[in-house]
Formats: sequence, C-alpha cells, structure tokens
Amino acid sequence: MRTDRIVVCLAVFLPLLANAALAQDKAPEPEKGPVVKVQVVLSRYEQQPAGEKRTSSLPFTLLATANGNQVSVRAGTQVPIVSGDSHTGLPSFQFIDVGSNIDCTVKTAANGQYNVILMVQDRSVLDKPVTLGTGANAITQPILRNFQYTNSILLKDGESKQFVSASDKGSGDIVKVDVTINVEK
Repeated sequence: MRTDRIVVCLAVFLPLLANAALAQDKAPEPEKGPVVKVQVVLSRYEQQPAGEKRTSSLPFTLLATANGNQVSVRAGTQVPIVSGDSHTGLPSFQFIDVGSNIDCTVKTAANGQYNVILMVQDRSVLDKPVTLGTGANAITQPILRNFQYTNSILLKDGESKQFVSASDKGSGDIVKVDVTINVEK
C-alpha cells in the first residue's frame, strides 16, 4: 500500500517538476506593447515658378511593436561607378547602393502618445549624368544625391505629421517626409 502511494505521488509530481524545470530554461518573453502601423512617405518636389510640383512619392508601411525594438526596411539597387583603370587598361567599377533605408523605433509615451524615432536615408541618381573625358575615352558617370535625417516625434493614434522638409542643394528639389501611425486593434 505504501509503495502504491509513492508510485502515485511520483506519477503526479514528476511531470510538474519537469514542466517547472523547462519553464526555467525558456528565455523570458520580451516586454509586449501594442502593434503600431507606421506609414512613412518620402516625396520629392521640383521648384517651379507657380509653386512645387511633386516628382516622386515613395510610401513605406512598417509594423512595429511599441516596446522600443527597432524595425528596418532596405529597398534599392546598386549603381556601377567607374573607380579607375585596372591593370588591363579596362575601367574597373565600384557598385554603390541607391534606394531608401528606414529604421523605426516606437515607444509608448504619456497621454496616449507614441514616440516614433525614425532614421530615413534616401540615395538616388540624378537624371543628368556627367560625362568625363572626350571621344572614345569618354565615360558617363551618374551623379548621386543623398538625403538622411534622424529624429523623433510624438504622435497619437491616427495622427499624421510632416517629419521634415529640406532642400537638395545639388538639384534644387525639396524632400519631404510625412509619417502617420495607427494602432492595430
């Protein structure tokens, strides 16, 4: 009878002890926060006598958890740039990344607001390449432009704001970044 009790106790308590040991081995869950949809629109405008004319608009949508973890998107391609002559007399090339890079961190703030920390980088090729040299040795090189901005902004659910507006010294274009957040229900 006593042996039966020991067997029953072991049958009941061993699985509980095993589960407790496994629970201690698991990594702790990260602090959770609400899921927030962050929409970033990167627009370029050309200055004209009658005002501004939008020449491009690139929308990006990121889902982030409002717990301080960073999410990122990288979108683009590579452009060959002549970097010099190789020992064969043929030009050699270096490939430069062009496109858009966005790093976003969202943190819950006071009064129903969210602190959105953005790093936006946009590198693109101007429509007017430059020609180096003459005749058969002429090489056409693209001209690259680069825009980068990092800052934070406080937004409420459903709110949109212009994050930055800046003039491109090389082309005269105006770059604008708008951001909108929506808390996922």
